[in-house]
Amino acid sequence: MKIMSRIIDHRINSTNLYVETTFGEYLQYAKDLIKNNDLQRKRVKTSQTVYSLLKSDLLEGCVIPPLVLAVISDDSSLKSMESDELQAYINANREQVLILDGLQRTHTLIAAEVDALEQKVQDTFYNYKLRLEVYVNINKFGVLYRMLTLNTGQTPMSARHQMEMLYSDMLNTEINGVKLITEVEGAAYADRKEFVFKNTIDGFNSYMNRNSLPMDRQELLENIKMLEKMSKENLGGDIFKEFIEGYSKVFDVLCEKANNCLADQEKLHEYEIKSAPFAEKVSKAFATSQALTGYGAAMGIMKDKGIIKDFGSLDKIVKDIKLNDTNDEEGEWFMEFLRCMDVIKAKAKKIGNAQRMYLAYFFRELFNEESDSYADLMLAVENGYRMYDSQVNGE
Repeated sequence: MKIMSRIIDHRINSTNLYVETTFGEYLQYAKDLIKNNDLQRKRVKTSQTVYSLLKSDLLEGCVIPPLVLAVISDDSSLKSMESDELQAYINANREQVLILDGLQRTHTLIAAEVDALEQKVQDTFYNYKLRLEVYVNINKFGVLYRMLTLNTGQTPMSARHQMEMLYSDMLNTEINGVKLITEVEGAAYADRKEFVFKNTIDGFNSYMNRNSLPMDRQELLENIKMLEKMSKENLGGDIFKEFIEGYSKVFDVLCEKANNCLADQEKLHEYEIKSAPFAEKVSKAFATSQALTGYGAAMGIMKDKGIIKDFGSLDKIVKDIKLNDTNDEEGEWFMEFLRCMDVIKAKAKKIGNAQRMYLAYFFRELFNEESDSYADLMLAVENGYRMYDSQVNGE
């Protein structure tokens, strides 16, 4: 491995190393790079003819475009390492290395190695030259931004999938008291601020898209729209962490203002909630994907409109959130919220999407200082529903 040049990527505050290596050196760790994350996209099954031709060309020593890697580490010495030191570091810390561009070429190179061994030409094969671009001292949001910009001309993973991949190491860790767990681990205990990881990714995806609707099958155009939003963010920070920290503060105050309200049968009858409630407790209701996506969309839209500056704006908002009268100390705002969700469930064709839209309006009413509903939970519930209903029914 030989470092040919070092260039600063000022947009993402990272050093880009242009590296010349060999097939053999890259293959020492390439197999780990494609399997060190369960969420890494698998090999594309289409266009096998093209990859078959590429495999044949690789056996003959063809030159392919540089593969792009990222070393996610805060080790400042990486940008000044010599060639041998960098090779040793990557070999020893493979779990920190992600392929930003060149995953399918890597799969094809690994397949070509098998043929080289069968044909007993591995010595020649291993010595063929290969170029890499290696980003060092790059944070996860910078990685996501570069992954999208490098892959928008192809058939990329959805941005949501890439978010899952990048932030999967936060599973079972705590962010401002919030613990992220997988669905397969069992029930998430919302009272202990355990959130399903997938729900937080849904919410973050909605923030980046400024849209409460799920984006499971993102097209090229949708990724480009997300890039336009990302370009306005401060890529030097960890936006996902800020997203969770902000929601944690909102979640805490909502639970506090519900005063342990439990939607028992007596309350359900009183509020004429005819079917099973959206949730029996505030903690459960606001740990859902619907709540997180509504929050994400609301924050993104309000930021674009200049209503809030960033997630730090929530510090003042949560301090201002109040109940509008003494009777609401019994959790009336939450019961009214459940009643609205029950009406939505009875009328909407796509219940989950409708609930997400309503929650986005709820948070926009609650967070907007120019709104009559600002920091008032009952008014935010009621006026949020009016905004939702007028949008859906045009009244």
